[in-house]
Amino acid sequence: MSQELELKLMIEPKQRENALQTCRDIAQNFSKQLDYQELELENAYYDTSDLRLRQFDMGLRIRRSADQLEQTIKLAGRVLGGMHERPEYNVPVLEMSPDLTLFEEDIWPDDFPVYDIQRDLQQLFVTDFTRHRWILPSADGQIELVLDLGQINANGETQQIAEIELELQGGDVEDIYSLGEQIVEQLNARMGSLSKAARGYLLAGRSVLEPFVQTHFVAVKAEQSLAEALYRSLEYGLRHWQHNEACLDNHANVRAAQGMADGIYLCRAVLEQLQRMEVDIDGLAERLGRVQTHLTWLKRFEGLAELTAEDGAYHRALKRYSGLYELLMDNQQQVVQLHQLVEQVHSHDYQLLLLDLSRLLIARPQTEELQQPCEQWATTLLRDDWREVQQEFAETEDLSEERYLKLLPKLQHSLMLGTCFGMLFDPATRDNFRSPWQDLARGIREITALHILHEMVKNSDDFNDQKLIEWQQVQRESLLKALEYSRKAALKREPYWQV
Repeated sequence: MSQELELKLMIEPKQRENALQTCRDIAQNFSKQLDYQELELENAYYDTSDLRLRQFDMGLRIRRSADQLEQTIKLAGRVLGGMHERPEYNVPVLEMSPDLTLFEEDIWPDDFPVYDIQRDLQQLFVTDFTRHRWILPSADGQIELVLDLGQINANGETQQIAEIELELQGGDVEDIYSLGEQIVEQLNARMGSLSKAARGYLLAGRSVLEPFVQTHFVAVKAEQSLAEALYRSLEYGLRHWQHNEACLDNHANVRAAQGMADGIYLCRAVLEQLQRMEVDIDGLAERLGRVQTHLTWLKRFEGLAELTAEDGAYHRALKRYSGLYELLMDNQQQVVQLHQLVEQVHSHDYQLLLLDLSRLLIARPQTEELQQPCEQWATTLLRDDWREVQQEFAETEDLSEERYLKLLPKLQHSLMLGTCFGMLFDPATRDNFRSPWQDLARGIREITALHILHEMVKNSDDFNDQKLIEWQQVQRESLLKALEYSRKAALKREPYWQV
């Protein structure tokens, strides 16, 4: 078994020749005596009719190189930025017919039905490519630098392969990141979060790439150290972000942008906690903040979507004013900045940020404070943070729209901290506490929608209708009453970290 740790970088197919020369130059800078091979690799990938290997996050292939055949199984792993880390097992075979029983029995999970899966294996897709490989000396080991150029074939469809991989083989991982920076800057390369196998499943129509819009509680445990909990939360946020980025790249849409925004928000919240623990995060939180500026248009889009949604509270009334409704719909489309977001995703600064986040997650720098048990620290953090929120919301008089909007960022931040550490506490008590606060946050965001409507009605003579103005005022008053109800209900709930 080998523990594969490799950085994947995607390049544009039109950069093929430039990439080949860049890799040669990199190899020569490491050693004047080039250790180079060029290989023609044919790979067939297999799974069952109901994709049970995929369900276990496994990938099975047989690779032909010259007259040699090798069967490989890759087990569940993780992706950090463009760094892929997962266990890999290889056995020689005599024919292009997979046989799971050739692997050692102890590699499988306890509930893995080896023989049932073996009976149902079928070929799903193939990848054929030329591999240019250089071996680079690094510390006490080496780095394998490969440039793969070819294609994925499935169901009569093809997709180009043009990627660079840097695999650590006992060398210094920092050399990989330095090389990654060089390749990003010289070839406009991008972090590759999807493997060839994952792209093959997509091309074969055997999987779909759908945005993850909602973040869930991070799987942290009470016995873990604070370091383990924080880095696991950062890893989860980055994974959520990158999944949605892949969705954006595959088919640009607003839901993917919303998912990216949530993942980035979570990452920044964790980085700020690490910074308070005196971990040197080298300006990562500030760099994330600059990426977030390319997603600020989502706030107005979501406000307009609240007004125009067919299942929303305002749709039926606003449809009576066809001109206004059409204007709202037009504005909703105009505010979208997906093209600019895609450009940002493809920029050097963005890719280098992903690379540095990956570097932080591999290094996982420690401080003495990070060694403490996470449950006690999380209890103190949530208590102190929510004390501030409750003090702000506990004013005896009814709050104004402006006051609610001012308090929303603090409430959202506290809810996100609860996402990081909520698994440490009783689920029923936790959810009972969070529910009215979440309702409150949703209601406050709705104020933005009514402000947009008020702005449009006020600034246009065409829609200056008295009935519309009165209806709009009633909606704002009703929303404020609902917010007051949620606020008072939330303040009565016993915090789950005190139970």
